Amino acid sequence: MKHPFRFWMTGCEAVVMSALGGGRRALARERQWLSQSSRFRVTETAARIEACAHKHGLSVFARLGHSAPERYEQERGEFELIVFESSLGGTPVLMEGPASPPEVPLSVCVRTDAAGETEVVFTGSDWDDLPPNVMRDLTELPVLVADALQ
Repeated sequence: MKHPFRFWMTGCEAVVMSALGGGRRALARERQWLSQSSRFRVTETAARIEACAHKHGLSVFARLGHSAPERYEQERGEFELIVFESSLGGTPVLMEGPASPPEVPLSVCVRTDAAGETEVVFTGSDWDDLPPNVMRDLTELPVLVADALQ
């Protein structure tokens, strides 16, 4: 389990977008992500996840999308980033250490993979020392994704 160096809840979209690097960090392939394949296209997958959020006690805080021009489709692909609001209000932001970038663990990125298939990627709930409601929300995220993709 990872222990956060810093943890805070925010309702400020600018803070969240800054932590996500405008979505670029969510697309970084070098991170350890959990992933699930989707038989639906990116936009439909994101819409299904968003529609299923309330049933799992979460609401959508922000949704950021990007569709690459056709000539760059293989290189960058299409993605939708969904950040959820915790049941406590706001969305959690945390840092693993003093020099590490902020993370927004209550989010999913729906994107096309290298083979052109749709995948949903998100971080695990391997954080310790978080408020119980936030831990419940993080644990619920993979369940929400699986439910939405049925």
